[in-house]
Amino acid sequence: MKIIAGRLRGRKIKAPKGLVTRPVLARVREALFNILGNVEELRVLDLYAGTGAIGIEALSRNAKSVVFVELGSVQCRIIQENLDLFEEDAVIMHTDVMRALKKLEKDGMVFDFVFADPPYKKELSQKTVSTVCESGLLSDSGMMAITIHHHQELPDMSGKCEKVIDRRYGNTRLALYKVK
Repeated sequence: MKIIAGRLRGRKIKAPKGLVTRPVLARVREALFNILGNVEELRVLDLYAGTGAIGIEALSRNAKSVVFVELGSVQCRIIQENLDLFEEDAVIMHTDVMRALKKLEKDGMVFDFVFADPPYKKELSQKTVSTVCESGLLSDSGMMAITIHHHQELPDMSGKCEKVIDRRYGNTRLALYKVK
């Protein structure tokens, strides 16, 4: 897996061996960043971060800051190794996503872009969207993107967010919500 664009373009991202993670496909990452456009100076939250590919891609494209949230110890170690390899600085929260969202909101954190790639089989997609969109975590012009299995459904509206994009890439669907 390689970084698609930015100052780290072409560099390889380490990933755990086996099926510990389900990395976001390169074409989905590319489509996401094409939709987002310029991410320079954005505050990014990468939920269910896995290898950290989305957050690292954002850092490569000059995002202001990235917070990674991942429960798996192996994945957190890999994210840190990738950050060290690329000499990047970011925050890694080794915890459950819902617990992290509560803490981040309590701490007054605000993000311009939130990305979530929840495990398909755990039915976390709707809960993640509603938790983020009903919280104070998104800035006034904030966006949230989530990848889901193509058979899953997400609401058109959730809290202060409206779904503006819903595209399929193989077995993956990418939905983008914007604060209305």
